[in-house]
Amino acid sequence: MSICIAIAVPDGIALAADSQITWNQTITQVKEKGTGRIVELEQPISMPISWSKMARKLFSLEMAGNKYAACIAGAAILNSKTIFSIFKALEGSYKGSADYNEIVKYFVDGLKTELKRHFKIDEISKATQILVIDFILTGYENRDVSKPIIEHHAVFSGTPIIDNKPNNSAYIKRWSNQTNSRFGGCWIGRTEFITHIVNHGKKDLPPISGQFELMSLSDTIDYTKFLVEFTCDFQRFAVMVPDCGRPIISATLTPDKYEEKII
Repeated sequence: MSICIAIAVPDGIALAADSQITWNQTITQVKEKGTGRIVELEQPISMPISWSKMARKLFSLEMAGNKYAACIAGAAILNSKTIFSIFKALEGSYKGSADYNEIVKYFVDGLKTELKRHFKIDEISKATQILVIDFILTGYENRDVSKPIIEHHAVFSGTPIIDNKPNNSAYIKRWSNQTNSRFGGCWIGRTEFITHIVNHGKKDLPPISGQFELMSLSDTIDYTKFLVEFTCDFQRFAVMVPDCGRPIISATLTPDKYEEKII
């Protein structure tokens, strides 16, 4: 699993992501004690069995002369390729315009193609396994720092339950700052830890800052790092097998520059 976050403020966009990739084993059958009979589980059990550091979940893209930053979460491998490598291959083959919506559609179509190849099917909804690729794509409208774009998109196989309803469309836009305030952001992956601290119910404690239109880019860098670090540290001391971990990648995106560092 992953935790990735992107937040826009008047001076730019700050992003942060963990870098642990976790391999899970899915158990669908068990052997009944005494009889040796194989029993099918009603719900498969996903068990972490190994992990690796420094997976690329946050990275830059350049499309039609414009700079973008992307965060990814969900499935780690499709058709024997990492999601990072799929995005970078699509970046290199893009021939379209600088229109943000056209670029999003290009990535969505590319991920759908890889899902079809992965399952060797022509219709993604027919896949027997549900794989979800969440991604945040950030950029700017007309290279204007006062018009940041942050959107969360999801491409998936099968018919997962989304917003309490079965969905076989293979794609959904989950969130956009184009329909809300330009300043603000979203997070993907293990969102429950950040949600826990941002939407806390402890009324005698002050709330976490949400005044993004008043925040500097420097403070926003620290804010995104704090939330990703909180997720990693919470998991470290929780009664669970951590599926998010350090090092953390921290980055900024302005219309002219993408910068990142490992912390």
